[in-house]
Amino acid sequence: MKKSLPSKKWLVFFSFLFESLAFSKELPTNLELKYELTQSGELLGTVIEKFVTDETGRYRIESATKGIGLYALFGDRVLISEGIISPEGLKPKHFEVHQGNNTSKDAIVDFDWDNQVVITRYKGSETKEAIENKTQDLISYLYQFNYENFEEPIIEFVAASGKKYKKYQFRITDKKVLLSLGDINFETTSIQSLAERDGKPEIQLWLNNKLYKLPVRIRYQEKNGSTLEQNLIQANIDLNGI
Repeated sequence: MKKSLPSKKWLVFFSFLFESLAFSKELPTNLELKYELTQSGELLGTVIEKFVTDETGRYRIESATKGIGLYALFGDRVLISEGIISPEGLKPKHFEVHQGNNTSKDAIVDFDWDNQVVITRYKGSETKEAIENKTQDLISYLYQFNYENFEEPIIEFVAASGKKYKKYQFRITDKKVLLSLGDINFETTSIQSLAERDGKPEIQLWLNNKLYKLPVRIRYQEKNGSTLEQNLIQANIDLNGI
């Protein structure tokens, strides 16, 4: 059974669901999240993420950023992550980045776990780097928090973006932050990257405390000084097995 509720109805249900279910290390078999995307307060569009798993333990995540107005002219930005789910969490095997019809910006990353190599193909070149522990990609890491130990002072992993292979380190700033979405307050854990830009954390995340550590708000500090922010506005969750 899937539950899809719009506007205030979904918020009320989502709040009830988060309050009533036990903590789980197993992600749902089917999950869709919709975020509103803004830049320094100006609406840019929406981000729709679809997460699915099958009976063999394989997962697929597709994240599509759809701009509005002038931003729609750039086309959808699509991230795709495929891999398996182990007891330690997500283990990506393939990652893609696409920007509209501009194939020159396509990036492909393959994770060769047997040979411990990450292979990145971007703008006609191919690079190979050694896989490090807890390697993720630019979209899988957001779901990996469900498997992390929040009693540790620092949460870290390495992630492939399609352009570079970079270490990410996060510290927990508050384990009980009330975040308001519409008329509903969500209890979240606030974390931020150790890396800063213009004196501000490069990445800040507010993760729901009650179910799967799903991001409720994501904030990115951009190189040009602007702030990109994603706020969750809708969720469809497959309740089978819950």
